[in-house]
Amino acid sequence: MQVENFLLSFNAILLFSLLLVHISWYVLLAFSFFKKKERKRVRKYPLVSVLIPAYNEEKNIGKCIESVLGLEYPKSKLEIVVVDDGSVDNTYKVAKSYNVEVYRIKHKGKPSALNYGLKKCRGEYILILDADTLISKEFLMEAISHFTENVGAVSASMNVWNDKKIIAIFQKVEYIFASLFKKALNSLDRGSLYIFGAATIYRAELLKKLKFKNVSTEDFDLAVRIQAQGYRTIQVDTFAYTKVPESIKSLYKQRIRWYSHALHLFKLYRLRFFKSLSSLSLYTLPLTYYWYFFAILSIPLTFYQIYYWIPRGIFEALFFLFRWFSFFGTLYNIYMLQFWRVNANLILGISISILNFFFIFLSLAYYKQLSLRTLTASLFIYPYFFFIVNFSLVFSLFIFFKNYLTNKLPHFGVLYQ
Repeated sequence: MQVENFLLSFNAILLFSLLLVHISWYVLLAFSFFKKKERKRVRKYPLVSVLIPAYNEEKNIGKCIESVLGLEYPKSKLEIVVVDDGSVDNTYKVAKSYNVEVYRIKHKGKPSALNYGLKKCRGEYILILDADTLISKEFLMEAISHFTENVGAVSASMNVWNDKKIIAIFQKVEYIFASLFKKALNSLDRGSLYIFGAATIYRAELLKKLKFKNVSTEDFDLAVRIQAQGYRTIQVDTFAYTKVPESIKSLYKQRIRWYSHALHLFKLYRLRFFKSLSSLSLYTLPLTYYWYFFAILSIPLTFYQIYYWIPRGIFEALFFLFRWFSFFGTLYNIYMLQFWRVNANLILGISISILNFFFIFLSLAYYKQLSLRTLTASLFIYPYFFFIVNFSLVFSLFIFFKNYLTNKLPHFGVLYQ
């Protein structure tokens, strides 16, 4: 009994921390809506280079280039540079069929291809665009107007173009949710740390100075270093549409790669970024690492609670799991408050579920992505966050500690997804 009380009390503390995180999202979002937007009037169009690294992207590179050619921006002020990173398919041939600069290099990985391309870019600004990503025609004009004196990078909001499969719909909802969260981060002094690396435009001088490091998530690493230089990284509302993994296996592989590098920032930079006070050191980086802490504690606690509360009958157990892993369980718990003994875990769980669902609903409504499919996915998003996101965070922790003990830094530079 003492063990049970301890675990339930500890779970309440963990839930309370999660409640504070959710409240912070709403506070920051309110500030972002009421904060005066800093924009400049574009009187003279600067030269913009669009740099597209590609590896075995024959099916996507054409659509990507066409989306760039469709940008509402003077064509005389736009150059397109494609770097084929040693593809073994027809990527180079397809790219060459368009009137753009195409270079072919030995396959060394995305960061290497990007750094090679930087040397070929002549623009005042450089838009980095993944070869499987489509950019909205309004993005460039909107992004350029946001480059005030202290802005180093401007990212597009995230959406998904291959959203037919169920797993892709969940990712679409997650991306839209993340876009509103990053919009909220625009209110911070350094802006949003979590830029959309598949479609972000940078100051060319700053980007060529910092370059891309040969790490698994070169965009996250670069965003941290840009903010450490005192610049802001912000997100605009205009979408870029990217291709997401269509299988559980490929999704796990992508997420473990993403989350592993955030941990390796500690190994690469130690506590360097925490030495000065800013939103980077006080909020965005601590929040990044909070999710690892939350995942590794919440998974065993969740399984313990399911074991503790689940009914023994088969149909009652199935109904219990349906409630546990959907928003309908929150509605059921609200109704049952009149019959149950109220406790901290129950109230905190209900509050967090409502705040989380409403933030997702608000994001879908704000970006005009509300549909029967996205609303249904929102009602059942918890299993996705629990089994995909949380488990990927824990797996990445195991990989990090394994490599840390052997003094090895995983090499993910060749990966593009």
